[in-house]
Amino acid sequence: MSIMIDLPPAMAQEAQGYADLRGTTLEKALLDCISAGLERSRNRSENASRLMEQWRELVRKGRGRLSEPYKFNRADAYPEGEYA
Repeated sequence: MSIMIDLPPAMAQEAQGYADLRGTTLEKALLDCISAGLERSRNRSENASRLMEQWRELVRKGRGRLSEPYKFNRADAYPEGEYA
């Protein structure tokens, strides 16, 4: 598949210089960059799924109910003397 990218001349020159310094072609540098971005996205998605499954397991193991109803106490929410 062929894709055309229209870059401003200064950016194209800088990108070509970057590829030259790395000893690769501009095409290979762009492909590497896209591949790395896709890999990061895949890893993030896998990590999010794993963390969500751990959360669900933790919730399943919990009793699900408090032993006594929760009552809000303003003194517990703020340190002594603040917002008094």
